[in-house]
Amino acid sequence: MIAGVAILLAFCALNYRAYDGFFQDDELDNISWGPAVPMSDFAVALVKPTFDASNFRPTGHLYFALMGRAFGMDFPPYMTPIMVIHLVNVLLLFLLLRRLSVPVWWALAGAGFFALSATAMDAYWKPMYVFDLLCATFSMASLLLWTHRRWVLSFAAFWIAYKAKELAVMLPFVLLAYEYLFGGKRYLPLIPFFVTSLSFGMQGILLNPNKNNDYTFRFTVDAVRKTVPFYAQRLFFVPFGGLALFLLALLRDRRVWFGLFLMVCFLFTLLFLPGRLFEAYAYLPLVGAVIAMAAAGSRLKPAWILLAAALWLPWNYRHLHREQQAKLAGDDEAFVFVDKLQRWAEKHPGVRTLVYTASPTVYHDWGVTAAWNIGHHAIGLKALYRDWPEAAKAVTEQTVAYATWDGAARTLSVQEHSPR
Repeated sequence: MIAGVAILLAFCALNYRAYDGFFQDDELDNISWGPAVPMSDFAVALVKPTFDASNFRPTGHLYFALMGRAFGMDFPPYMTPIMVIHLVNVLLLFLLLRRLSVPVWWALAGAGFFALSATAMDAYWKPMYVFDLLCATFSMASLLLWTHRRWVLSFAAFWIAYKAKELAVMLPFVLLAYEYLFGGKRYLPLIPFFVTSLSFGMQGILLNPNKNNDYTFRFTVDAVRKTVPFYAQRLFFVPFGGLALFLLALLRDRRVWFGLFLMVCFLFTLLFLPGRLFEAYAYLPLVGAVIAMAAAGSRLKPAWILLAAALWLPWNYRHLHREQQAKLAGDDEAFVFVDKLQRWAEKHPGVRTLVYTASPTVYHDWGVTAAWNIGHHAIGLKALYRDWPEAAKAVTEQTVAYATWDGAARTLSVQEHSPR
């Protein structure tokens, strides 16, 4: 109990400044339309067995719908559920480690590592990654329920995990590994899991509308050469440091093997997405890495935990602090831009089209469009970059808001521009 409270207090002390952040462009995009979606649409999307080409993920998008309705553009309240979900995942991981017969002190050490690690910090610092958090929640819940032979509940959790993020499509392979290594080799209940996984997997490949962009799977050696160094470096912040984990397989401990297999399973699809390299994507694979490390460590005396903590905590804090500062600086820039733009939109509700010269470095065009729509309490209004042909046409045909962003000075100037 005391150790658990200590982990909780350490997490709060290291991450309270997340409440000082601001919305990413993806978050604004979800807030711009999520609250307007009827609850019935979420229910239908949750149960339908077909791939959604629009990338609608009801488990996570429901969060944006509810939070957007309740809090609008007030950022701090969005963080509390994110932090709570992460801490629930810490508890689930602890329970999973204990279920795998990892001694309590090493299970606590593993949970502490997962709770405090900078490896996937964005996952519990940015509301956008609620999809990754909830995918991990229901994936671990499914695995725990499977270990207790609750087949139906395990399948339900797997389904909800997939509806949070498609990464969960690999979960049946994890359950198969558990059954082979620790269970009674009862494979028949796995059939619905694999049928569902195969169905969603094939639909995702064949119906994926992203044919040649960052969301396109690239099954090439060049893709792996780009993704492996990125994810291998995230674990210990040492180039290729994560690959050292595979040396633990030499211990001939089935729990270690299971943890490594889980990590590889949830990394597998990510290795073929070289255009989508984000630290938060390492969140679910990190569960497997922690299982492997805690299981390997349990072969040592608990006193080694103190040495490991003494070496890891300062190094982790160094990277945690550095990345937090960078994120807060980007969030401050985004706040200045969005706040000024929305204030102007509220004072000029009749001007429905925006033309802008630039945007904060952390924002894409959809973030600017979302901010413009939220400022007007509308959906479907256009925000056009000045070099786009459509922007030139809009300036000559209608009254527009012309926004000039100075990134160096962090100032936004917005003027009404009417055609001559």
